[in-house]
Amino acid sequence: MRFREIIESPCGIRYLFDELELQSGYARKVLLDREMMTRPEDIAASYASLEQYIGLVDSDRRKVEDMQFRLQSLRDITGTLDSLSEGAVLDEVELFEIKHMAMLAESLSTGAPMDEVIDLLDPDGLRIATFYLYDSYSMELRRLRSICEQHPEDPELREELLGEEDRIKQMLSEKLRPYAAALKQTLRALADLDISLAKARQVRSEGLSIPVPGHEARIQGMFHPEIRAVQRLSGREFQPVDFEFRMGEPATVIGANMGGKTVALKTICMIQYLFQFGFAVPAASAELMPFDDIRFCIGDEQDTRKGLSSFSAEMQRIDRMIAAVNQGGRVLALVDEPARSTNPVEGSALVEALLEMLSGKSNLALLLTTHYTVAHSGQCWRVQGLVPGTQGRKMDYRLVKTSSHEVPHEALNIARELGIDAQWLEMADTIMKRQYE
Repeated sequence: MRFREIIESPCGIRYLFDELELQSGYARKVLLDREMMTRPEDIAASYASLEQYIGLVDSDRRKVEDMQFRLQSLRDITGTLDSLSEGAVLDEVELFEIKHMAMLAESLSTGAPMDEVIDLLDPDGLRIATFYLYDSYSMELRRLRSICEQHPEDPELREELLGEEDRIKQMLSEKLRPYAAALKQTLRALADLDISLAKARQVRSEGLSIPVPGHEARIQGMFHPEIRAVQRLSGREFQPVDFEFRMGEPATVIGANMGGKTVALKTICMIQYLFQFGFAVPAASAELMPFDDIRFCIGDEQDTRKGLSSFSAEMQRIDRMIAAVNQGGRVLALVDEPARSTNPVEGSALVEALLEMLSGKSNLALLLTTHYTVAHSGQCWRVQGLVPGTQGRKMDYRLVKTSSHEVPHEALNIARELGIDAQWLEMADTIMKRQYE
């Protein structure tokens, strides 16, 4: 899975991507094309490198800003380097692109040594990021240019000069060709530098932390950056939440509407993606484990283009998740209120059957929010719910483990706190009590 495949995920990862201070379009392309890491050792190595850049951001902000300013001139010259590798004769624009990139790498001390490449494209040692076919490449070139200046209308002289320039471009291309692989590595290293500096600065700007690879998932103080930003605009603060889960043991999250269940699921999904793409995560601390596949089933799954209702589309997505689990890879499945769009009798049966069928799957970590009261052998977390506050009751979004799987009846209380029509709510309360007599 590539990063571009999850950029529009409903978990909200695009917000952090858009806030990332990347300096070049090429770095953005490299990041979007990056493959998700699944091996703990690769993730650990990625974080070891990121921590070095965080240290640089903390110790020498001015240097980091200078590096980012230089990286604004980074361009994608992959096509030029491919042409060089394939034996093409480069033109002056392409030779300039290589010289500029090599000098940029030299100024940032990154990638393979570029001294020989720069010397070849800068024969006068001026160290200026421009290029043309210098007279010093050839005495014959200098002689022909001088004569052409005196006889600018002579076509034969002009043809002879163009021939000498072509010979020099061919010579330069042949001398550069052995460096093609190193030049490609250097170009990628510059993009990686841009990405690493942006990630490191985002750690401080968003208050992120470096997670630790482990065998279970334990997240303390997680928050959703985009929702937190929106809340701050209205003078409110996001309430951090703790959560943990493990393989083979389903975890359900229960609570009333507006209780933060969906936000918690989105945040966990975002954290997992960030972890496997080497980003710091929105949490005070976290221990996480990698997966081969992450499946996020959330919201209104209606697809009018395929003629599917909400229920049909949701069932098909969950069915594909089950198939992925049965293939044997390590799967993280996050399912938000499955079967909510059908009647509660069949809906609760579908949810309970799903939990029972997938319980004990050693290659699966299943997190599921629900409004249904369903029995299962895994963990159950409950939104703390309405608690006394300084100005009446307020919503406490913390998740607490509970031994009861009974979904709390708080919808009417939340509606009262919202100031909804009292007569409507009293009638609903009367009907509910009559049903439970």
